[in-house]
Amino acid sequence: MRTYIDRPQFLPAPDPSAPDPSGPDSSGADRSPLSRHGALPREEAELLLGSDELAEALADGSWVEPFGGVVLPAALSDDPMARAAAALLRAGDQAVISGPTAVAMHGCGPADDEAVHVTVPYDRDVRSRDELVVHHAWFRETDVIELDGLRVQALDVALADVLCTGPQRRALDCLERALSRLGSGAEHFRALVGERLSRRRDRRGTRKAYALLELAWAHPTVAGVAL
Repeated sequence: MRTYIDRPQFLPAPDPSAPDPSGPDSSGADRSPLSRHGALPREEAELLLGSDELAEALADGSWVEPFGGVVLPAALSDDPMARAAAALLRAGDQAVISGPTAVAMHGCGPADDEAVHVTVPYDRDVRSRDELVVHHAWFRETDVIELDGLRVQALDVALADVLCTGPQRRALDCLERALSRLGSGAEHFRALVGERLSRRRDRRGTRKAYALLELAWAHPTVAGVAL
């Protein structure tokens, strides 16, 4: 009989030195979840700013259109949260931030990949383009959590995907970051990721993923002594 493991609560610790996400940033754009971290559908931005004004702002570079039909102030063009919000607007309300982008948003992976990964249901006609990588899959809403107002894959789901499909060194590093941050819950989480792997319909990469899952350590040791 298969055992299903309850997911532990795992969210990145807030950075006390970070600016308040509910207030405006240096660009003057409202960063609250309701404002989608500064990203707006182009039609909405035209109503807000005026179509001629927006066209001029896009032409002079003060606003950018990272994904078709979605715009944001140029000052936010490299902001991971703004780009994630823009990707979700482009992919639709059923989309979820997934894979390496989700792992980075959980604080367990590098955020240096310019591409934003999203997953949408099979019946959504959205395709990858430029820096938006679209994956099609059926998923349960119980596998989706909210981070700063954005729909993001739960960490165990995102890590299982990265272990199967990502570069091995990076995937192992992301897993070990997660295990180290979970402390006493590390082995429970390892088992949870293993359960995710056993339930994957796409079996490609699962052998490699199981090997990485077994190899990963939660606490580095020297001569048998935990650091």
